[in-house]
Amino acid sequence: MAKSVSMLAESEHRLMTSFNWRAVTWATAAHFVVDLYLNTIPPLLPYIARMQGLTMTQTGLVLTVQSITGSFLQPFVGLCLDQWGKSWWLAATTVYSAAMIALIGLFPGYTSLLVLFGLAGLGSSLLHPLGSVVSTRSAGSQPGLAVSIYSTGGNLGFSLGPLVAVWLVQRFGFPGLAYVFPFSVLFALTYLRVRQDLPAYVSTPERCRQELADTQVPGSWRALLLLNMVSWLRAWGQYIFTAYYSYHFINNGYPVTISAPILSTFLLAGTAGTLAGGLLADWIGRRGVITGSLVLGLVSTWLSLTPPGPLAWLGIALLGASLHAMVPVSIVIAQELVPHRAGMAAGLMMGFSYGLGGLCTPITGRIADTYGIEMALKSTYPVLAIAVLLCFFLPLGRRSSKRESISTKN
Repeated sequence: MAKSVSMLAESEHRLMTSFNWRAVTWATAAHFVVDLYLNTIPPLLPYIARMQGLTMTQTGLVLTVQSITGSFLQPFVGLCLDQWGKSWWLAATTVYSAAMIALIGLFPGYTSLLVLFGLAGLGSSLLHPLGSVVSTRSAGSQPGLAVSIYSTGGNLGFSLGPLVAVWLVQRFGFPGLAYVFPFSVLFALTYLRVRQDLPAYVSTPERCRQELADTQVPGSWRALLLLNMVSWLRAWGQYIFTAYYSYHFINNGYPVTISAPILSTFLLAGTAGTLAGGLLADWIGRRGVITGSLVLGLVSTWLSLTPPGPLAWLGIALLGASLHAMVPVSIVIAQELVPHRAGMAAGLMMGFSYGLGGLCTPITGRIADTYGIEMALKSTYPVLAIAVLLCFFLPLGRRSSKRESISTKN
C-alpha cells in the first residue's frame, strides 16, 4: 500500500510540468480565507485594551502568542508535509481557523483571547507551507509567479480582515465574529467538490528528494539562515506597524476606528507590492528587489511618522508595498537553496521569520510604555537598517542547470 501511494505521488509530481491555474487559484483562495480570519483580531486590540485596561506590553503579548503557534511551528509542519502532505488539508484549515475566531467573539476576555488566538495560529502553521508547496508543485517552470499569486491572496485577505472585523463588531458586538464560521464551511465544501483540480499529494517522493539534495550548493543552509534573518527583521518592522501604528493617529485626536482603514491601506498596498516584487525580480534581480524594498521601507517609515495627513497616508501605502515586496522572492530563493525540503523552506520564510518578528513585539511595547509610542515607532529605523546591511551578504545566484533539469523532469 505504501509503495503504491509513493508511486502515485511520484507520478503526480512528474505531471506538474505546466502551470495549473486552477490549483494555484484554489490554494490562493484558501490563503485569502485563512488570513482574512486571522487578521480580524489585531484591529480589535485597541477596543479590547480600552475595555480591559491592558498595557501596550499585554497587547503585544497577544500577537506574540499567536506568532509562536502560527509561525514557529511552520518549519516543522513543512517537514511533515514533505513526507505526507495532502492538498485537501487546505479545506480543513479554513474551517478550523474560522471556528477559533468565532469562539473569540463569544469569549473576548483577555485569557480566552490568548488561548483561542494561539490555537487559531495552528491553522496558519498548516496553511502557509501547505499552500506554498501546492502552488509551486502546480507552477511548472514558473514558481515565482505562482508564489506571488499565492502570497497576494493572503495579503488581500489580511487587508480585508480589519474592515470585516470592525464592521461585524460595530454592528453585532464581539459575538458578531461568529458569523465568519458558516462561510468557512461553505468554502470547504466547495473546495472538496473540486479537489480533483489539485495534486492529491504535496509530498516529494523519496527518490526525487535525494536527487534534489545532490544538487544542493555548499553553504546553502548558511545562506538560508542569513535569508531568514533578513526576513525576521522585515517581519519585526511589519509587526511594529500592525500592533502600534494606529496610536499615531489615535493620539492625535482620531477615533479608535481609524485602525481599520490604516491597516487595510497598509495591507492592500502590500498586495500590490507582493505582485510587483515577483515581477521586478526578473528585471532588476532578486538582490535588487530585497535590498531596494527595505531601503524604500526606511523612507516610507519617515513619511508615515509625519503628522496625520496626506504624507502620512502615502507613507502607510508605500510602507505596506515595500515590506511585502520581498516575500515571494525570499520564498522562491529558500526553496531553491534546499529543494528537497521545499515545505520546510516555505515554513521558515512564511512562518519562522514572522514568529521571530512577533516575538520581538513586546520589546517594542516596552519601549512604548517607557518612552512613548512615537519612540517605539521610530525603532523601525534600526530594525530595517540592519536588514539592509545583511542583504549585501546574501548569495543570490541562479539555480544550477542540473537542478533545473531534475525539477523539470520530476
